[in-house]
Amino acid sequence: MTPCVFTQAIRRRAVGLTWWCLGVAAATALIVGAYPTVRDNDSLNSTFAKLPASIQAALGLSPGTALTAPVGYLNSQFFTNVLPIILLVFALSVAAWTIAGDEAGGTLELLLANPISRFRVCVERVGALAVMVILLTAVGLAVLSLLAPIVQLTARLDAMHVLAAFIATAAFAIVSASLCFAAGAATGSRAVALGIASAFAVAGYILQGLAEQVTALRPLRDITPWHWLISADPLANGFSIEAVVVPLIVSLALFGAGGAAFARRDLR
Repeated sequence: MTPCVFTQAIRRRAVGLTWWCLGVAAATALIVGAYPTVRDNDSLNSTFAKLPASIQAALGLSPGTALTAPVGYLNSQFFTNVLPIILLVFALSVAAWTIAGDEAGGTLELLLANPISRFRVCVERVGALAVMVILLTAVGLAVLSLLAPIVQLTARLDAMHVLAAFIATAAFAIVSASLCFAAGAATGSRAVALGIASAFAVAGYILQGLAEQVTALRPLRDITPWHWLISADPLANGFSIEAVVVPLIVSLALFGAGGAAFARRDLR
């Protein structure tokens, strides 16, 4: 029988995925549980209001948004750093494995020895990657939805805006993973794939902060996933084309380019 590439990919990552889910749950619970310690701290608001605009932008604090308000707290402590970084690291690790990592391990050839096209391998493994990222995101959403009302964190938040923030963060991770996948599928090197995708992610994060003070950097900032996520501020503004649609379109283009390159390349 022809193996199901999708379920095989998830099965091979199941143990690691379980631990990642526990990590997301623990990180979310820790951040939500810490909110009462800052909720009524006006001096903390004053301190953060004095920070340079670049630092506030990197923290996801919009002008006039108090750090101790639910939107300011979740953006600065969760949606612009902790959750995106967790999903980014996980997504890049899986994306680097899908083609290049499995090829280096010598098991990709065994899979392709079956009557399975390279196109199908790419599509199903990319689908498995997306499902795993969505699962991690859903864990964070579930924990936040369960615990936030207890500490009055979501009292003034729109539920659809919270959902939009989680979906936008998942889209951010997937578009970053698509670059890693494309580089790995085209070169067959896991190191090259991780290097390119990691460098682009780090550069984008730095540009997001510096561009608030250096006008010349803003055109470069505008093409980074970090900017699409942070500038759209889905927690405050809800769903937007910039935070959700644009990343998904770019992801499809990069996944397609990587699959096309893999279809033409000789395996090592």
